Amino acid sequence: MQMNETEKVLLQLTGRALFNAPADFDPATTDWFTLYQETSCQALTTLIWDILKDEERTCIPDEVSKRWEQNSLFHIIHNEQLLYEQRQVINLLNAVGIPCMILKGSSSAVFYPNPSLRIMGDIDLLVKPEQQKAAVEILQADGYGEVLDENHHCHMSISKGGITVEIHKEPNGLFLNEESECVRKIRAYFNDAIERMQYVGDLPVLADDQPAIVLLIHKMEHFMTSGLGLRQMCDWAVFVKNRLDSKLWEQLQPKLAEFGILYFAGIMTRVCVAYLGLPEEFAPWAVEYDAETANKVIEQILKEGNFGIKSDKYAERLFSNPGAANRLASLITVLFSVSRSNWPVCKQHPVLLPVAPFVLFGRYLMQRSRGERPKLNLMQKYRQAGMDQKLYQSLRPFMSRSLDGNQ
Repeated sequence: MQMNETEKVLLQLTGRALFNAPADFDPATTDWFTLYQETSCQALTTLIWDILKDEERTCIPDEVSKRWEQNSLFHIIHNEQLLYEQRQVINLLNAVGIPCMILKGSSSAVFYPNPSLRIMGDIDLLVKPEQQKAAVEILQADGYGEVLDENHHCHMSISKGGITVEIHKEPNGLFLNEESECVRKIRAYFNDAIERMQYVGDLPVLADDQPAIVLLIHKMEHFMTSGLGLRQMCDWAVFVKNRLDSKLWEQLQPKLAEFGILYFAGIMTRVCVAYLGLPEEFAPWAVEYDAETANKVIEQILKEGNFGIKSDKYAERLFSNPGAANRLASLITVLFSVSRSNWPVCKQHPVLLPVAPFVLFGRYLMQRSRGERPKLNLMQKYRQAGMDQKLYQSLRPFMSRSLDGNQ
């Protein structure tokens, strides 16, 4: 792929921050303002600022340096606030007999060279599905507000004082192909996640190989919907180095194949080795996966930024579902999937499904009139989705494969 100089420097500095990889660039000719913007778009501001050398900092314009330092300090303080509130919420739920565990965020940060530099967005907690509503009510009694996304497929979000807590009944990402046998197997695999949880320090986290699966399906969801950023790729890179040794990989491989995410795992790891400085010795198997597909993946990550902040992907997933044969089939698949997710009655009475998409469109129009949704240009999204759908299909999401067929 053709990367510009700023993107090359960003990737080299990311490798230095995570793995002390060499970064060969000329600080005197670097466009530091654009680099700072890129670190912000990729949620790496603090991570990169921390590892800049003195001779590099002297080349940064004063205004850029000041903004960068202030932004980094803000995120470090915000991380501390999130960690404090996370502990309070966990204690509160445990006190009323609702066990919970951390899905992402701080459970990923522990693998970074300096965990405090991994920018956190919100607090993601997993509870038993039958306790999700009770957990939300407990937090609301503690001052949290109304549910922000009552129709979300897997979590309920509530906020207090600028901090958002997502109470999950299952990990993100499974709605991409909820009718797949692979997805049903993944759901079954997480049925006893709460019973199996373990502690890292005082953090209740997923046990054994479950964190790997959560990281992968979360990346898959964002890559194929809102957009995947370098921060999420860094989470996978440091996990591979610190947890995914040859023994765990040997145990994990058959599950990934059964769950239809083995090829995706291989491509994501190849990206980490090729572009983020992950030493090949920690994932020698990654070189077996297609370099051209890895190139396309990193290109899209750099283009879109963290959660798609650099691009407009709103509603593009209507036409880019990787399980559909083409874009029109994708439209039908996604509309019916969203209808079943938003209105469970459609599962009980499938005869209502043909009507549900029109209800969805009517709801969109009402939200659009209130300024809650952007303008939707379906023809533009249809054209944009063509290449993306082909890339997503090439990653074979939730498609079971034999271990000898990963190429």
